[in-house]
Amino acid sequence: MFESLFSKSGLSLDRLRSFLEMAEAGGIAKAAPGDAVRQSQISRQIRELEEFFGTELTRRRGKSLVLTPSGRRLADLIRAQLQGLDDFRREEQGRPKVFVLGAGASTLEMMVAPRLPDLAKALEGALLRTESHRSRALVEAVQEGRVDFAVVRRDAIADPSKKNCQPLVKLSFHLCIPYRLLPKGKNTGDPGDPALWSKLPFAAGRDGGQLDRAIREAMEKAGVDFSPRFECGSILQVRQLVMQEDCAAVLPNPALPGLNEKQILVLPFEPLASYGRTLVLHWNPRQMETRAVDPTTLRKIGECLTRTASP
Repeated sequence: MFESLFSKSGLSLDRLRSFLEMAEAGGIAKAAPGDAVRQSQISRQIRELEEFFGTELTRRRGKSLVLTPSGRRLADLIRAQLQGLDDFRREEQGRPKVFVLGAGASTLEMMVAPRLPDLAKALEGALLRTESHRSRALVEAVQEGRVDFAVVRRDAIADPSKKNCQPLVKLSFHLCIPYRLLPKGKNTGDPGDPALWSKLPFAAGRDGGQLDRAIREAMEKAGVDFSPRFECGSILQVRQLVMQEDCAAVLPNPALPGLNEKQILVLPFEPLASYGRTLVLHWNPRQMETRAVDPTTLRKIGECLTRTASP
């Protein structure tokens, strides 16, 4: 069986590993930074694999090296096979499997990190690793098998279905204002009135992501001269400033748990009342089958994350 794979030289685990390292790093130099000998070895091993398979696996684009469609397919095959072998080795040695969970930075901190012990339990004591990326990058990583589970926006998935995702929470937005920042006395105005917002110190994101853009555009449409006093790298930093009662902010519902209602006024942010985006748990069905993660386990993972998704 498979005699044709072993009838000629050029195929080996070491060559396949080197090719995958190059593919995941995004180039030979990145796979072996500062190591000219290793870089030369990887380059030679790629040529040997190309001769073995009879196809071009990489192509020059300017000064960088990119994968051809055949190269991407081979990288996916190698990743899946090496992952299967590693899972088998760990199972036979009585050691836990390793799973990678991905989410945006703030989502990772607010929804995933607090539930890591429960998630590990649902995965039979697995070693969990976390990665932070934006939704579309995570969808690609899940498709390629580099990330096992991801919390992403449903609209970032090309073909969302019950086979590859589970709803976690529908995002809603809330205006959060420390009471001490509200004008004192009578006839001070409605906190939900955009006319008042221009007078308040605000914190906002500055990453240019979808949520940040949505909030800024909503403020503009409401006629607010929105000039935040603080522009932060994450929602968590914005939330911290609100908790310290230093500024107001518009926060998504996963950021609300822990806010002191005696100190912070929380109102629905009407300009984004119809935003309607949903966060989901996303996975690759083929990867789950290969790694023996059944639908019951996937449901448990989703339930764990849902418990931290809403106030």
